[in-house]
Amino acid sequence: MNPIVAQVLTIVGVLLGSAATFVVTSTTERTRWRRAQSARWDDKRLLAYSEYANAVKRMVRLCRRIAETRGLLATGQPVDLDSAFADLAEAETERASRWETVLLLGEPATISAARAWSEQVWRLEHVVRGDDPDPSSFTDAYRSAMRLRNEFYAAARADLDITSGPLPELTWKSLEPPPDRPAAP
Repeated sequence: MNPIVAQVLTIVGVLLGSAATFVVTSTTERTRWRRAQSARWDDKRLLAYSEYANAVKRMVRLCRRIAETRGLLATGQPVDLDSAFADLAEAETERASRWETVLLLGEPATISAARAWSEQVWRLEHVVRGDDPDPSSFTDAYRSAMRLRNEFYAAARADLDITSGPLPELTWKSLEPPPDRPAAP
């Protein structure tokens, strides 16, 4: 074989090997970078979702304590209503702050579920702030809020690729009406 052809073939082989190594290394690094970015955003979304859920849950818990004080539920200890309503306003401010991060990082389905849950909690708050709240109205609003909470968690879990199965259904024995007030038909 001609020495020049042999040298050209050697150079072509080296160039092809170098190009193949470059392509494989670049693809591997790009994949690794994307995986790291995905994990980073998953961590941030998890934090955003959990902080938002805790803020909304605080509002729900305050509404429940107010409902207990107003005789809408048979459970719980009475609280100072003025202080509880002030805490509820503060909790709404915190929820609104956490909402912005959910809007920024969240999956559209999770954002919709979060919005529906918040709107139901506002209805719950409206019931407990009413002049003569009805126990059945509170119970219905509370159950709906908890159902929407589960829908939010289901959407967030799907967004975060958590595949351990659906959340169990909620049952609340404590939502029975107080003994001195009959249940609504």
